[in-house]
Amino acid sequence: MGFNNFEKIKRLEYAVGGFTQHYLFRKKDSAGFTLIEFLLYFGLITVIFISSSAMAFNIFSGKAKLVSIEEVSQNARLAMEKMIRVIGNAASINAPLISQSGSVLSLAMDDPSKDPTVFDAEGGVLTIKEGAGSAVELISDEVVGSQLLFSNISYADAPGAVRIELSIARENPQGANPYEFEKTFFTTANIRKK
Repeated sequence: MGFNNFEKIKRLEYAVGGFTQHYLFRKKDSAGFTLIEFLLYFGLITVIFISSSAMAFNIFSGKAKLVSIEEVSQNARLAMEKMIRVIGNAASINAPLISQSGSVLSLAMDDPSKDPTVFDAEGGVLTIKEGAGSAVELISDEVVGSQLLFSNISYADAPGAVRIELSIARENPQGANPYEFEKTFFTTANIRKK
């Protein structure tokens, strides 16, 4: 049973007690928003935008942190593997002496062109120098070797063993928090008996 607008208004007037102020009950035919609706929608959109921005920032910061961790770990692994391989092929340990520690490791090698082989971390750059050759960097420019310590843990009549402690940090000249990462790695390398 359909009523036209006039009949709807009439019924509303009757329900209110005969007041003729029927325009209060009439719905306006406007397609716009009221101020309250606008503020409500604007607030909702603002909350969604801010939370989305914060989530995106956390994702990008997390990715930068993971890249830093990966860079440090990769460089440490490659440097440690190189040191273990070279120490394993050495004839003896020149420095540090038995039961002593130092930031430089000097190895006597059977090959005269590689004697002595020296590991050093001067100025935050881990290098290897074989014989009279020039020093070669073992880590990339993306990281800094913040600490390098060699401990000669050999016994008197044993071929030789060295404990290596290497701390590597991500190079971070701007001081940005997501790029800060430092880790210390430990290993022991033995001279293989010939």
